[in-house]
Amino acid sequence: MLSKSKSVVGLDIGSSAVKAIELVHHGKDVMVSAFGQVEVPEDDVEGRLNAIKGLLTAGGFRSKRVVTAVSGKNVIVRYLSMVRMSDEELRNAIVFEAEKYVPFPLDECIVDCQRLDDDDDPRKGGNMSVLLVAVKRAQLDEHLKLASATGVTPEIVDVDAFALGNAHALCRAQAPAESGESTAVAFVDVGAAKTSVNVVVDGTSLFTREISMGGNEFTAAIARALNVGQDEAEELKRNPNEQVAEAVFSAIDDLGNEIQLSFDYFEDQFQKEVGRILLSGGGARLAALQPAFERIFEKPTSVFNPFTYLAVDGGIDADLLACNAPQLVTAVGLAARLQRI
Repeated sequence: MLSKSKSVVGLDIGSSAVKAIELVHHGKDVMVSAFGQVEVPEDDVEGRLNAIKGLLTAGGFRSKRVVTAVSGKNVIVRYLSMVRMSDEELRNAIVFEAEKYVPFPLDECIVDCQRLDDDDDPRKGGNMSVLLVAVKRAQLDEHLKLASATGVTPEIVDVDAFALGNAHALCRAQAPAESGESTAVAFVDVGAAKTSVNVVVDGTSLFTREISMGGNEFTAAIARALNVGQDEAEELKRNPNEQVAEAVFSAIDDLGNEIQLSFDYFEDQFQKEVGRILLSGGGARLAALQPAFERIFEKPTSVFNPFTYLAVDGGIDADLLACNAPQLVTAVGLAARLQRI
């Protein structure tokens, strides 16, 4: 039988911008059919809603099926070692385990889990690795309400840090020559208000952390050092200027120190060194960031462009898409979930 095409929109609702990508999946082939991004007001719900509606209309998105994500302090991610058990036993046991790790009343949360080991046969004994995710119900309800009000149908709500690894897995599937990579890859997504770190080995996420620092710190540092307004500082962030590089030096070092703590923890827990770093997010467009991170971590560091590996509809401006690639990685990773829907 011929396989049918299906499409889904990855909708990344950030604190300062909304990004969206539509991927069409036909068999093993994936193509970008639409994309867009728009800045949104942080504390204006109606303004955010109208901006998202405008983006989805102007961007030519055809599918109403959406995968979106939540993040922030109300989202708890933990990696647990538990006695090996069946999936049914795990679903019953995870609530009791969650009480140890979730700092909120569980009746106010949605709790989910996923085994990271393939084998669920409890007769084999030993322990298994389990991913625990909990999110406050109020935040999830608010997020779903906002997405639904734009006229789309949210089918999956993910955690945005996981989307980084999903985007990479999709690219590896489209580029078999790279599918054998077994090194630990650290995805570092520098947003406006936060930075997400996700360390992936063999396609499995083994460590995530959210750091409350991001592009806003770079902008503030430039504004102070060069005595300019916030808008001008935002523009200067994109230019490879020596004064700008000096202005953000301390802010980048501060963020690098926090990320290094994450790497140290991961490497101590898993006895495996982070092999390379892939940057994404609006902060990755800061010209000074990539060379600074290579200096700080002494690891190969590059900006992640998933569109190097994906087919693009002929009606899309490929140069514009590539220019905005760092900010669209999370949306790509969300839309990559289409094969599971």
